[in-house]
Amino acid sequence: MAYDVFFANAAQRDKERIASYLLHEARSQTAARGFLDGLERVTGNLAQFPEMYPRAAEGRLAAGGYRRARFGSYVALYRVNDDERAVEVARVFHALQDYARLL
Repeated sequence: MAYDVFFANAAQRDKERIASYLLHEARSQTAARGFLDGLERVTGNLAQFPEMYPRAAEGRLAAGGYRRARFGSYVALYRVNDDERAVEVARVFHALQDYARLL
């Protein structure tokens, strides 16, 4: 049985901000579509195999039970709740950002 995958408010804002930047500032429909497609693939994977991506290695993130799914130049940080069969995508960052500090 699949897990429910949902975006925290901050992750939804991240998704919209990154897509908007790629589309309007970088002026690349291809990059924006690639980002959204990659994130959609990740969420599909999470619904079926929520523990397929590695646990976050950074101290505070690891202690909080976060996992990180890398896709292209981006990282989605998420947590799995096995009791509720749910996955919360907490934030989405560019992989070069210091996301451990920003979460």
